[in-house]
Amino acid sequence: MKIIVIGLPHTKTLDPRREDAFTTCAYTTKVWNLCRMMHERGHEVIHLGTEGSEPICTEHVDVGPHKMWQELYGARKRTEFYEIAENGIYARYMEVFEHRARASIVERCQKDWDAIVCIPWGGVQFRAVDGLSQYIVESGIGYPNVFANYRVYESYAWMHFHLGKANAAGGDTWYHVVIPNAFDPDLFGPVVPTGEKGDYFLCLCRIIGAKGVQLACQVARHLDVPIKIVGQGDPGIFDPPIVGPGVEISGPVGAAERRELLRHAKALFSPTRYVEPFGGVAVEAMMSGCPVISTDWGAYTETVQHGYTGFRCHTMAEFVEAARTIDKIDPGVCREWAVANYGLERVGSMYENYFRSLLELNVVGREGWTAPELDWTDLGCLKQDLSMFQKEGG
Repeated sequence: MKIIVIGLPHTKTLDPRREDAFTTCAYTTKVWNLCRMMHERGHEVIHLGTEGSEPICTEHVDVGPHKMWQELYGARKRTEFYEIAENGIYARYMEVFEHRARASIVERCQKDWDAIVCIPWGGVQFRAVDGLSQYIVESGIGYPNVFANYRVYESYAWMHFHLGKANAAGGDTWYHVVIPNAFDPDLFGPVVPTGEKGDYFLCLCRIIGAKGVQLACQVARHLDVPIKIVGQGDPGIFDPPIVGPGVEISGPVGAAERRELLRHAKALFSPTRYVEPFGGVAVEAMMSGCPVISTDWGAYTETVQHGYTGFRCHTMAEFVEAARTIDKIDPGVCREWAVANYGLERVGSMYENYFRSLLELNVVGREGWTAPELDWTDLGCLKQDLSMFQKEGG
């Protein structure tokens, strides 16, 4: 099948294994992984993105000129948030990106309904494909506003949040599906046994109040355990301040340092105070053999297996007890769970199954959605692997 993936205009699609490709934009990483998964499964993958991108694909097309990109985004410090505005000084660049992307799609799609066009962001990407007779797929929805007929949500929590907002019961939204974010197991681990872990907790996120950074620091201080806060943002925004004894704060780190921080941490705190669409760092932690302490809503209800790969909490007393007893969680089980259910192989098969179902809709002689028999139907694509919890002591 032909799959066109549009990269984010404000970033370059780079290998997350690179030390200079700080993994601070989950959406860029999703673009990289989607291209890689589909290309390695034997499909024609065309990536449209910023000049200088290096995706694994059949063809990369420069639609965002490097000179313009460098002038707008090149001076960004790694501790700063990405600039995602599309107006003002960014308008001209977005216009160029839009028109080049649209022309590239039209040139490569000689027939209607010939390709899957993946939009992982929106905005300029949507304007580039508006009105085209192809399968326009929002390929990883973790944001508030949606627009496409064909949607891939990051979690059931987020899909149901959207359906609830739209006052929709689900009904005929057959092609609104859930496919979780994918992660490369080789980027994380190997597992460090509990008795050999470092003496610190970890909070790896944007340094903002909504991520629960203050709460994590309060728990760590109560238990007199050091905590490392790693991410973009200004730690000076908090009142009372989080800076103090036992709290170490740094900006985003490269792949190797991130791996070591996660492997050796006693636990990752991810107590997001809003409905988290996915919270990928929790899966990264578990894939590293690091238990997770999170809130009990949003995607964590799907990713964090309470009592097996971490704890989901409601009150300060629960967070403290979870941190105090985190050694009961088996790091090996954490990694098994994350690799089996969020690794590239499993998630890639889910995307492949979904894309194939879309391409059936306009095949002459087929009944599309109503077809009672297809030779590739895979009921197993939604089945989670729970075998690691069924072992003795699991």
